[in-house]
Amino acid sequence: MGGLVWVGFIAFFVVALVVGVRVLLLARRTRELPELLMGIGVLGIGPVGFGLMVFARQFETTRPAVYTAMLAVALFAVSCGAFAKFVFNWRVYHPDSQVARAIALLAGIGLFGSLVYAGLYHGFQAPDPLEPSSLFRSSLQIGCLLWGATESFAYWTKMRLRVRLGLADPVVSNRFLMWAIGAFAAGWGTAVGLVGQLVSGATTTDGGWVMVSSSLHGLVAAIAIALAFIPPAFYVRYIRSRAERNAAHASA
Repeated sequence: MGGLVWVGFIAFFVVALVVGVRVLLLARRTRELPELLMGIGVLGIGPVGFGLMVFARQFETTRPAVYTAMLAVALFAVSCGAFAKFVFNWRVYHPDSQVARAIALLAGIGLFGSLVYAGLYHGFQAPDPLEPSSLFRSSLQIGCLLWGATESFAYWTKMRLRVRLGLADPVVSNRFLMWAIGAFAAGWGTAVGLVGQLVSGATTTDGGWVMVSSSLHGLVAAIAIALAFIPPAFYVRYIRSRAERNAAHASA
């Protein structure tokens, strides 16, 4: 079981790395802010942030200075990724909303404020889950993911109606659904892991049900994100053929 548990983590790491890099390369070509924010968010929270946290554990006892430095980089990456997602949710879904703007800016202050606190008060060492900066940062990370999942799902419901009328691309519409599922799985998995740490005192990589839950949620997130950004040809054909069948039934 121990080896299988890592499947979810590895799948999430690989998919998030590939998707994040691809989206950043796209942003480099298009010069568009949403692609840039999405790329930073996916890479920051996923392979750079979480990946470094997991890898850093290998040096916790043997090379404590390396361990601390890697944790510092990981926490900075997570903070940048979560802030990018907050700004993405504001600029893409509610660009004219002062409330969404305030949420994004306050979240940024909170994220980087907790980062400074972590450096000053415990030197970026892995803190207890109840430690204020860790708990606050995790809560904001969960918040940006679940907010994004809710917005993406709501947008998919609107596009779904347009697809039925032949006014929207079914593949593009499906991407919003898959991104909603992926973001929800990542956010909910983080929330379950946080609660597990608070209850049991174990970290995500210490094993037990916390690690199993995080792995399963990571696997779901990896599959959904891959289908959203790098869908295989057979899946694209399936989505288009299903949309054509639904359109035929609606017109019959």
